[in-house]
Amino acid sequence: FYPEGGGQPNDQGEITGGRGRLKVQMVSEKEGKIFHQGLLEGELNAGENVKCQLKWNLRYRNMRTHSAGHLIHDVLMSLENNLTPAKGSHGQKSFIEYYGEAKTSKDELETKVNEAVKASLPILAGNTTLEDLKKECDFIPLNLPKSKELRYIKIDDYKMMPDGGIQVKSTSEIGNVFINSIEVEDGKTIIKYRV
Repeated sequence: FYPEGGGQPNDQGEITGGRGRLKVQMVSEKEGKIFHQGLLEGELNAGENVKCQLKWNLRYRNMRTHSAGHLIHDVLMSLENNLTPAKGSHGQKSFIEYYGEAKTSKDELETKVNEAVKASLPILAGNTTLEDLKKECDFIPLNLPKSKELRYIKIDDYKMMPDGGIQVKSTSEIGNVFINSIEVEDGKTIIKYRV
C-alpha cells in the first residue's frame, strides 16, 4: 500500500490471511520499512500468504488530486517567475504554498489549468538520479536523499520535478480542477484547490 508522504495521503483497504484480516487505515514508511496500521480481526502471521485489497476509488482520487497539484504548479510557473515552492498537501484539504506573491488571478489560473486538462497531456513518472534532476529541474528540495534513485514527474513539455507520489497517466484523467482560493500574505502565496 502507498505510504503517506510527499503531501499525498496513504492507501487504505484490507489485508486478509487464513485466520484474520487487517483493515488498513494508516500506512507509513520509516527507515525503508513500510508499516500498515489499522483494526486487526483474528491474527496474521509473519510469512503467511495474504490478499491485499486497496480501496481503489480512494487511491484513484488521491492520484487525480496529486497530479492536479503538479499541473497547477506547472501552469502557474508558466505565468509567474517570482515563486518558489514551499510545501503542499494533496488530500482532503489540498493546497500548494509558495514563497513569493502570485499576481495571477484565481479565474485565470483555473481556466488555464482546465485547458491543460482538456488537452489530455501525457504525465510521465519514473526513476532518476539527483544529478539528472539538477540538470532538468528548476527547483530541487534540500532534503532529497543523495545516494539512491529518486522519482520524478513530468507533464508534457513542462519541466521535470522531483516527486515520490502516485500519478495518473494523462491530464484528462484529473477531471475538472477548481481553484478555491489564492491567498497572498506576508510574502507567501497559498493556492487551495480540489478536483
